[in-house]
Amino acid sequence: MATDIGSLRIMTTHLEYYSQQQREIQIGAIRNLHRDACSMSQRKFLKEEQGGTFEVSPRPAEALLCGDFNFPATAREHAKILAPFDDNSTPGFHDAWPVIHPGTPHAPTVGIHSVDFVDQPECFDFVFITEGLVSRLSNIGIDAETEASDHQPVWIEFK
Repeated sequence: MATDIGSLRIMTTHLEYYSQQQREIQIGAIRNLHRDACSMSQRKFLKEEQGGTFEVSPRPAEALLCGDFNFPATAREHAKILAPFDDNSTPGFHDAWPVIHPGTPHAPTVGIHSVDFVDQPECFDFVFITEGLVSRLSNIGIDAETEASDHQPVWIEFK
C-alpha cells in the first residue's frame, strides 16, 4: 500500500484463544510470511507481470502487524513475535506501545467493559511495526470508551 510515509504492508490477525501451542504455530506462520514478503521486496518485476490479470503486487519490507493476539504482553508468544530473524535481511518487529510509552505497561484492551473470558483488564491487542517505521511512529492509543466489541480499538499515528 502506498502511503505518505512510503510503501507499507499491513497484516492483521486474530490468533487462537484457547491453545498456546496453536498461537505459537500461527506466529511462526506469520513470521514466515513476513520473511517471504521481505525477500520479495527487492525483486524486479518482469514486463509480463505488470498490468493485466496476472499483475504482481509489490511486497514492501516495511510492515505493520496488528490484531487480537489473545495473549498478554508478558507472554512468551509476545517475545516470539519480537525475536530477531536469523537472516539479517528481514526487519524485525517492534511493539509500538513501548516505543511511545517506554517503561509504561500496555493499556488494557480487553476486560475494560464486562466480559466473561478475563478476570481483570488486560492487553491482548497489539500493533507491531518493522524497524524502518519506529522513527516514524508519533503516537499510539486505545479507545477505552467504546463498547462496540469485547476488545478496545488500538490506533497509531505516523509522522
